[in-house]
Amino acid sequence: MQLLKKTLIPLAFIIGLVIFVIVFFPDITKPENKQYLIIFGVIVLLLLVNIFNSQRKTTTDKLEYPYLLRDDFLSPAEQSFYLVLKQVVSDWALICPKVRLGDLFYVKSNDSSKYRTYTNKIDKKHVDFLLCDPKTVKPLLGIELDDKSHQKSDRKERDEFVKMVYKAAKIPLISIPVHRSYSTSELDSLLRQHIDINKVETSSQAVNTENKSSTPLCPKCGNEMVLRTAKSGTNQGKQFWGCPDYPRCRGIVKLEETH
Repeated sequence: MQLLKKTLIPLAFIIGLVIFVIVFFPDITKPENKQYLIIFGVIVLLLLVNIFNSQRKTTTDKLEYPYLLRDDFLSPAEQSFYLVLKQVVSDWALICPKVRLGDLFYVKSNDSSKYRTYTNKIDKKHVDFLLCDPKTVKPLLGIELDDKSHQKSDRKERDEFVKMVYKAAKIPLISIPVHRSYSTSELDSLLRQHIDINKVETSSQAVNTENKSSTPLCPKCGNEMVLRTAKSGTNQGKQFWGCPDYPRCRGIVKLEETH
């Protein structure tokens, strides 16, 4: 309402000014006074531009940002487990909490309809904790912390779907019930059942030695790779094998490793 008043009042003033000039200075409309009419028109135009800019500035100034920092990014149960998990993994893994599945996985499909359908299925879902290689940040293991809500039928259906997504992407996912306290030795043993700490990869540039064709397969997603040329960096001008699904998949293979 305030913005409307600030706009209508100047417009009313301009209209009144035009009427005043026409009534009391009717000669301004005659052809021989054309130059005065042009000057008056320019003045009116400048006034209109000024009103428009003032209105736009007022609208920008009135934009609201009603955002506050949440106190519960991690729930008390998640916070408690995180502190224990941090002790167990020490420096051999990077802990990423609440990772969205849409940022972790992508849909491999040439059908745009299927691509959107399956992407929507994972976009709003997340895993409680994700362990990654501390050097390459390559995902190693997903962890779901299960409280009583996971006993509900709809939640069980959701958990089963997430489990199958991880299985399809060949990343282990484990579920750990919520407890008041956790044994660090038991948790360490559980993690080691799914991750060989001594073989944690430090590079994603592995070569698929089973591929006997001249074109290698992507070590990450299995697609047939394409030959690319580095455009910048220390390897500028050099050729390498890159995944056709880049940037969703960043698997690469050095050209010399395939010869």
